[in-house]
Amino acid sequence: MVEKNNDDPEDQAIIIEDPEVVEAATEGQEAKRRIRRTTAEIKISASEFSGPLPPPELLKGYNEAFAGCAERVVAMAEAQSKHRQALENRVINSNCANETRAQWFAFILALVIIGGGVYLLATGKSVQGFSAIILAVASLAGALIYGRSEQRKERSRKLQPLPPQPHIPSPARSN
Repeated sequence: MVEKNNDDPEDQAIIIEDPEVVEAATEGQEAKRRIRRTTAEIKISASEFSGPLPPPELLKGYNEAFAGCAERVVAMAEAQSKHRQALENRVINSNCANETRAQWFAFILALVIIGGGVYLLATGKSVQGFSAIILAVASLAGALIYGRSEQRKERSRKLQPLPPQPHIPSPARSN
């Protein structure tokens, strides 16, 4: 004979006369209680940091877990910093060399165009000669003016303070 109380699903009463069924049901309910109890004891926490080195507390923990580990972490951060700085120097030197090369090519091209304009003037084609000379000079002046204005814009952007970054707190929950 089985009776149920369906008022509240959490507090259901089951009356069973068969001993094997009673024992199986009791074991199932006990297992559910243990699972519920274990789940309630789980605690989740997280933290974060930014930068090449972890905070000192974490470094201390590394050293406790593995002797000399903190020194290795610091050495890796120093090596990474040297590597990054070397790459930045290489990029900067390469950009400077590219700009210098481009300026020389522009100068040589302008000389060739002006020379062609002078040749056209000497051969009696004054309109084409003056056009070539004016085109070369105007192109050089335009490139110079545009370059200077872009440099000013970039400098003013770099002088502006960075907008504040939103702080996202690290999650620390307890279930």
